[in-house]
Amino acid sequence: MRFDETAAVLAKIKLGDNRQVDNAGFVLNEWHDAIGDLEYSDAIAAVVLHRRESTDYLMPAHIRIGAKRAKEAREREQRKQRPAITASPITLDRAKFEAETRAAIEAHRAAKEGKQ
Repeated sequence: MRFDETAAVLAKIKLGDNRQVDNAGFVLNEWHDAIGDLEYSDAIAAVVLHRRESTDYLMPAHIRIGAKRAKEAREREQRKQRPAITASPITLDRAKFEAETRAAIEAHRAAKEGKQ
């Protein structure tokens, strides 16, 4: 996540609980160090998820946990969107199989006799 995206996540958090963010950027830097490696959309989803499910004071660890859940849900939906793998029907022409097997055995025996 880019620094400006972390700022947007922190702004969303600030809207929810009226937390104070310093003008010097220390709080933003701290949050970026803690959650900057996450996807922006997952971090935003984590804020929303936390607000829906918990009354706890929102911390970076909550964002990390919620972002993991959001990513897993997104990946699950992507897997559902992929076309299903269809198994090809098994067909066996027994006569052809036996003829090819017999021919392979005879060729092997002939090659073996030719070497001796």
